[in-house]
Order: sequence, then structure tokens, then C-alpha cells
Amino acid sequence: MGRYQPGQHDSFISCNTPRCGASNAPEGSPEYDTDCWRCGEPLGGKPEPGDTVHVDIVDEKADGTLVCKTESGFVLFLEADIAAIEATVRVTSVDETYGEAELVETGS
Repeated sequence: MGRYQPGQHDSFISCNTPRCGASNAPEGSPEYDTDCWRCGEPLGGKPEPGDTVHVDIVDEKADGTLVCKTESGFVLFLEADIAAIEATVRVTSVDETYGEAELVETGS
């Protein structure tokens, strides 16, 4: 079962399915599962370096770096001068809670 245990895990993956929002065990833990323990929908997880993913551009940092989110909610930082709200990016590096990407093409 992929359920988050507060005393056992130091982080969790939140399910993004509407009306669920369950806390799931983090990747790398023995309890981790790719599907939500409550609703059974896929959690998505984090992308791997080299993956090409579609992102929504949600914010811009003070230094001009764009803050993007994948469909699963994983945060990617993109250094590009574009005026779009969506883009396709290639993941260049991934950390525990965020990653970095390069622009492949803009959406709208």
C-alpha cells in the first residue's frame, strides 16, 4: 500500500485527482506505488533527464527563470525568453523536488 506514514516518511506525493488529494508514500520508499492508494489513479511521478514533457508556465522568478509544472505537478525551471503559457521542454536535470529543462517548442 502506497499510503504516506508521517513517522516513517519525510515527504509525500499528493494525488492531483479532483476530490482525492490523498498523501502517498514518496518515490524511493518501499511503500511507493505508481498509483494513488485511495483513488487508484496514476500519480505521474517525476520525469527523468532526457524526457520530453508538456508543461504549463505558471510563474517567473526575479532573475527571469520560468517556473513550469508538468501534468503531474512536478516543478521544472526553464531559462528561456518566451511569452507563452505552455511549452514542450526537454528535462536536463532532476532533483528530489524540482528539475531543470530546455525549450523544445512553445505552445500558445
